[in-house]
Amino acid sequence: MALMAGIGESRTLPPELPGEILEAAPYACFVLTDALAFVYCNAAWDRFALQNGGGVQVLAAQIISRNLLDFIPSELKNYHTDLFVKARSLGRSVSHDYECSSPAAFRRFRMHIYPMQAGRGFAVINSLTVERPHDRVSWAPDDGVYRNSNGLIRMCANCRRTNRVGRPDAWDWVPAYMEHTRRDITHGVCPVCEEYYYGDVLH
Repeated sequence: MALMAGIGESRTLPPELPGEILEAAPYACFVLTDALAFVYCNAAWDRFALQNGGGVQVLAAQIISRNLLDFIPSELKNYHTDLFVKARSLGRSVSHDYECSSPAAFRRFRMHIYPMQAGRGFAVINSLTVERPHDRVSWAPDDGVYRNSNGLIRMCANCRRTNRVGRPDAWDWVPAYMEHTRRDITHGVCPVCEEYYYGDVLH
């Protein structure tokens, strides 16, 4: 287990950041070191984590000093690393759209990465761009269809659809698998999200 910090530490900001703006933001904002370790999460981080069924293990106090890449599936680690490299090399913000839906609502966010002074890391600000009720066909949880021989259920890290075992092209919307934190979920990227969100990188 990585070093855990107290709530006070998780609210400590670099002096050049407008802390009152980040802390009052309605959506999750955080600050990373140049090596992409968490040093700060705003109050909205915890609110969203709890509302979205993330569990206490993803609250700010639990992830301070952890690396962002620890929470990203292997297929997307290089993609996200390159976003931060690009922001630093350009000296300006870069953005990326992603989904983070709940069982009841489709949600798309935009992540803005702001490079701070060299050695100060990055500020990351998320904003909600789309929220509406789901119009996807829902499937019932069925371990015979979705649980593999290792006892794991594979879910898209972006859209949260669930992969049918032995069918790399078949991903279903199974909201029951999202209702609480599970240790039997593994993450990948479905073909639709690979094409729409990451096509320039993953092909």
